[in-house]
Amino acid sequence: MTIFGDRIFTIRLLLRRIEASDLRLLAEWSNDPTTYGDYLSPEHLTVDQLTVQLRAGVLWAERNKTFLIELRDGTPVGTIHYWIRPEEPGAAVIAVRIASPEMRCKGYGTEAQKYLILFLFNRLDIQRVEMYTDINNLIQQRCLQKLGFELAQALPYADQQVQRIGYLYRLGRHQFVHQPIYQHHYA
Repeated sequence: MTIFGDRIFTIRLLLRRIEASDLRLLAEWSNDPTTYGDYLSPEHLTVDQLTVQLRAGVLWAERNKTFLIELRDGTPVGTIHYWIRPEEPGAAVIAVRIASPEMRCKGYGTEAQKYLILFLFNRLDIQRVEMYTDINNLIQQRCLQKLGFELAQALPYADQQVQRIGYLYRLGRHQFVHQPIYQHHYA
């Protein structure tokens, strides 16, 4: 993993800060149900709304950051976002979305999550990382188990006013340190 300011380079990906030139694509994704798949609801954001978020620091602040996930050739494939829990400064939550259906199941989401987790534990001294997933999202659940997460609880939640049931997964520092997947990585 190589980090340059607002960029994280992985083996196949670049996680980078969202720029104004990305907002049209993000608005398209935000309004396309296929971008969200079966387990998320579209946000229906406009370029103007995203511009306000970008200027206000909603997408990039000290305690939360949203990265655009790109292949090394510049092809955008999704977003990954983390935020530090306000009530618990040692806990971070990650949300990932691979926007193009044809880009799913190729390991890009796993790779992006792995390297963001490395960043959070090694650079920000986070003690615990959490992720939520729909109860039926078996692919993400297998990914989280591969990344060393443990199922913490099942809970109902609202996703864009759609009621869903999901799982909360956790990865503590102790599990992270002893998880082989984080011991060897190259970029």
